[in-house]
Amino acid sequence: MSTHRLFARAEVQVRKILQRARFGKIAPRLRRAVAGFRSIHRPRVVSAQTLSEEEFLAKFDLEGSVGTGPSTGLRTTGPAPVLTREALLAHYGRRVASAWPGPPSGIRDLRVNTDRLSRDELIALADDILACRFVLRRKSPIVTPEGKIAWHKNPDSDREWLLALHRHQWWAILGLAYAQTGDERYAAAFVGQLLDWAKNHPLPAQKNEKNSAWRLMEVGLRMRVSWIPCFGLFYNSPVFTDEAKVVMLRSIYDHAQFLSLFKTNRNHLLRESNGLACVGTCFPEFIEARRWQQIALTRLDEALVDQFNQDGSHIEVSTGYQSLVIDEFQQTYDLLRAYGLSLPSQDLGSWLERMYRVMAYLVRPDGTFPQVNDGSIYWDCTQLAQAGETFGRDDLVYIGTGGSRGSRPKETSVGLDDAGLYVMRGDWTEGARYLLFDAGPYGGPHGHEDKLSIEVFAFGQPFIVDAGSYTYDKADPFRRYFVGSQGHNTVMVDGKSQIRRWRKDNLNPKTALGRYATWISQPGFDYVSAQYGDGYSVFRLKRPKGADVIEDVSHTRRILFLKPDYWLIVDELEAQAPHKYQVLFHAAPGVVAQVGPENRVVLGTAAETATLHLVPVDSGEVRVSCLTGSTDPIQGWYSPNTRHKTPATAVIYEKGSIASTVVATLLYPCHDGCSGDQVRIEPLVVSGGRGLAFVVTTERGRDYLLFSQDDGAGLKQFGPYQARGLVAGVRTDGNGRVLTQLGSSFGGQSTLAVTGE
Repeated sequence: MSTHRLFARAEVQVRKILQRARFGKIAPRLRRAVAGFRSIHRPRVVSAQTLSEEEFLAKFDLEGSVGTGPSTGLRTTGPAPVLTREALLAHYGRRVASAWPGPPSGIRDLRVNTDRLSRDELIALADDILACRFVLRRKSPIVTPEGKIAWHKNPDSDREWLLALHRHQWWAILGLAYAQTGDERYAAAFVGQLLDWAKNHPLPAQKNEKNSAWRLMEVGLRMRVSWIPCFGLFYNSPVFTDEAKVVMLRSIYDHAQFLSLFKTNRNHLLRESNGLACVGTCFPEFIEARRWQQIALTRLDEALVDQFNQDGSHIEVSTGYQSLVIDEFQQTYDLLRAYGLSLPSQDLGSWLERMYRVMAYLVRPDGTFPQVNDGSIYWDCTQLAQAGETFGRDDLVYIGTGGSRGSRPKETSVGLDDAGLYVMRGDWTEGARYLLFDAGPYGGPHGHEDKLSIEVFAFGQPFIVDAGSYTYDKADPFRRYFVGSQGHNTVMVDGKSQIRRWRKDNLNPKTALGRYATWISQPGFDYVSAQYGDGYSVFRLKRPKGADVIEDVSHTRRILFLKPDYWLIVDELEAQAPHKYQVLFHAAPGVVAQVGPENRVVLGTAAETATLHLVPVDSGEVRVSCLTGSTDPIQGWYSPNTRHKTPATAVIYEKGSIASTVVATLLYPCHDGCSGDQVRIEPLVVSGGRGLAFVVTTERGRDYLLFSQDDGAGLKQFGPYQARGLVAGVRTDGNGRVLTQLGSSFGGQSTLAVTGE
């Protein structure tokens, strides 16, 4: 066992002692001892920039690097010569001329895909970079009087901007523009910024995630996205002098040292490891390259098991971060294939195929993706099509091309049980009816208080949407809005939010331990139900001292999709004391809410091509209100991407004060000449056991629907029919003739036994 691991174990024991003694007089002295212990025994690194040229050149072995990459062109016979700077740089000159990795097509921080930029667009963007007019997270960098980037000045209140600055992703644009034009202005900008940054940001001796320039994720991203590609793209420029090349090589060595010694977790770990894997693979001449490569690939191998569920969903349960981790492992996959490598134990191709499947079956009918938890989506369906071609999945090709190629998926509605995400979809056309139900776990620091929330899409129009993320700035009050239940389509109690974030274990997500909901999908209907009972309070990102928590409320949400027509949402609230319950529906931007008789709400757009009717069951017992772009309270906002928000209507149904109650809402989408004004829903009495029943009247006839509130074994009477089961129903025409019988299978027991009168 290494000395470092022995010290780490000892530190754990000391910390346990400290926890037991935290209320005693010895605690302050123990804390000081632990602080000193950490300072002495934490791993430290020595920057290669401090080494003499002879010492630094000793870090290379040109002979030993043979076979670790494609076409290195290294000499394999004869005695090893004494390495000189000239020989090393000449060697790299041959390497970059024969083969060198380019930047990824997706430059996330600039929100561009270089594959889709024309030559003129690329050059225009590069020229903006020369003038420091490029935009990171909606802001451009601050420039000093000398015309240099002010690396430590943040034009935004959000630290995320400064972190993006230190990733240097715009260098990739300069490199691609230089390759297209040979314009030395691009090379001069790159070299000048490289040398200035390296001079002003020396390698720290220890890990410090508060250091924006050397936060580990930024260290990894710099290597993979900008530094390594630009080393090759600018190598033959006369502006990129031998001195500048050596400074860059020294810094690349420093980056690899730092990444090999330290690591974090979750999606950050993937980006760190990919950066280290790129250095270890693309610079096999470093004596430690093979070790770096092995460390990185081992970490990535372990991350597949530790961070991903068997269905391919990531433990952070965010559609934004699902796309991010796919991009990371796609980079890993491409690197491994290019260099003939593999992970130590896991089949990355199999895992990656499952990751893509998650995104494919969550996609909305127009090819966009819902926003679940933190993370805006910068994807489009073309990536699904590419993945389908890579892995031989015709269903992914079909979804990714909007049906122009591939094979239509056999499934329409899909339950991702490990992620707790359930999609009720009518078909795979662009006008399909679509509902997403989120019953999943919290997902860590990027989680939202969105348990039991929904999104609804119909006839090419998003109607009910997740409000998004907007910002990670904890000081911004809008951060609380977009994370709290007030920004989601779920239920609040006395105006208060869910508070799963306050439980420490929810901030350290694990792979799925079991199903999060009951899910049934049959040709005639989909059914899902799940519960929330972890308390409500005034939401804060951290639990304040003395927080008043409502602990007596249990919320069960049941959703039935009568294919392909409509959804019925039943919210059961059980409590010991009276409360006011608010059921929230956030409309998409551009969707207007019109409140009509009986508290019905019609959601529609100016085009009036499609509408969604919200019809409450007990209209006389609920009160409806709408808020759009409100700042006191903050309500009625939508964020399509980072640091951008726009007013959008929030529809709020309120019922109370009452202890236990049921709030049922019919969601009826209409298209063209269809009118939902005549749609009716009424409750029915249930006998023979505990249950909820309703009759829905439409222009097609009447639907009798039963939800069991017990095990579903007993025969229950609802209206003129009897049935047993978790969910059952009968669809009739306008003359009362039975068209379809609906039933579920639960616990292995047949649950359909419908008899009419």
